[in-house]
Amino acid sequence: MSTTVTFAGNLAEAPELLYTRENKPFVSCRVLVNRRTQNDQGEWVNDEPTAHNVKIFGSAATHVHDSCGSGDPIFVHGLERTEAWADKETGEKRTKDVVVVDNRFGEVGLSLKYVSARIERAPRTAQAS
Repeated sequence: MSTTVTFAGNLAEAPELLYTRENKPFVSCRVLVNRRTQNDQGEWVNDEPTAHNVKIFGSAATHVHDSCGSGDPIFVHGLERTEAWADKETGEKRTKDVVVVDNRFGEVGLSLKYVSARIERAPRTAQAS
């Protein structure tokens, strides 16, 4: 079962373009979400950031790689899934939650809350995956 999530935050590092075994592009990155609250004195206080692991597939991956850098504000809308694997050294089972964005479901883009951007339409490719 998957849960749909939507959030805005900042890229923790520059996105690195990788490829699956089937030679399809994807980006694996972390998005940090900072929450600010007001204390009893009316002062704004930053909470500890929450890190979200995000995997972006297909044409959106190449667009994020070409358009975004470390610290850039982005929004993510995707499916939260749990990845499981066995540690190579100890054999222990490990898991982590990942938000998946692909061409079938989900969106990712620059957040324009505190910045401005010029939109340039990307050319369509024959293999939009």
